[in-house]
Amino acid sequence: MKKILTSLLMISLVLCLGACNMPWQKEETKTEEKKQVVEASKVKGTMKGMTLKVGVSNEMAPFSYYDEEEKKITGFDIDILEKISDYLGFEYELQPMPMRQISKKIKNKELDLAIAGISITDDRQQEFSFTDAYYENTLKIMVNKDSGITERKEIAGKVIGVEEGTSNAEYIKDYMSEDNQVKYYSSMKKVFKDLEKGKIDATLYDTTGVDYYLEHHENTKLIALDEKLNSEESNYGIMFPKGYEYVDQFNVALQVLNTNGDYQKIKEHWLKSEE
Repeated sequence: MKKILTSLLMISLVLCLGACNMPWQKEETKTEEKKQVVEASKVKGTMKGMTLKVGVSNEMAPFSYYDEEEKKITGFDIDILEKISDYLGFEYELQPMPMRQISKKIKNKELDLAIAGISITDDRQQEFSFTDAYYENTLKIMVNKDSGITERKEIAGKVIGVEEGTSNAEYIKDYMSEDNQVKYYSSMKKVFKDLEKGKIDATLYDTTGVDYYLEHHENTKLIALDEKLNSEESNYGIMFPKGYEYVDQFNVALQVLNTNGDYQKIKEHWLKSEE
């Protein structure tokens, strides 16, 4: 499907976009767009002179979060964005905010794009445009170890806390709200805080984020249940206003990051705990 040459500056890299899988995907991203062939050499630098407003999270470690020591937004997604910016030539301004605000501002075209561990769900694809998935994820249930809960079935009848406007909230609404009371929060930071205090019984969060939280909070009372919940809508993509004209350019840039090794370097740096 593609011919990879060693020098992207000298020779064109022909890539298939839209309905094609990214190399790190196990399954095709659902899309009705037609296949297009684009020469990467003709895409490089095509967004030079543009400054994009980018919605990010300041709480979704390790993908996008505010580092108290460095006093800046950092993470896996930010490094991916930086590499895409270098390739396409645009500048960008980060605007941290909760997911529900990101969705609203993207819809109103107050943001050009968002990269914040955003899952490509069927509902979102009705309202927004996405790149191909750049990261696969699963979901995990977290509980307070003092609750005595050890299995998913023991959550029935309990209070589940979740961040409003996220794909995790959609999953709970679709599959867990019948048997449970759902409490919505403005951020996962508040969810974790109440779960630590025993004010709620459980939460559902992306596996990578769960692992990162447990690794960086040695004295936490929280634990993750062993079972991983596989969702077809848990893969991450970059989100744009519907019909955004530069989605193909971003897909080319993502492919280039994968073929030149930059994607793997970023992944190894931020996701050291992955198998």
